[in-house]
Amino acid sequence: MNLSTILRYLGNLFLIVGYYILLWGDEKFGLTIKLLGGLLLVPSFFAFKMWDALILCGFYAVIELSRLIHLTT
Repeated sequence: MNLSTILRYLGNLFLIVGYYILLWGDEKFGLTIKLLGGLLLVPSFFAFKMWDALILCGFYAVIELSRLIHLTT
């Protein structure tokens, strides 16, 4: 198993856990975990040339980051 595959599994796990925390726990912590999960997915998107998923991941990251900034100010 190469590094991009391991990061893809961890990223998906973080996205699921972050979404659960976002719905049932702390919004800031959930968004942070989801953002980290999205960042972990980026290397595998490049490795497998999944440009559409990379664009979608970037779109969600912008939305999550803007909400996280709004919550911290």
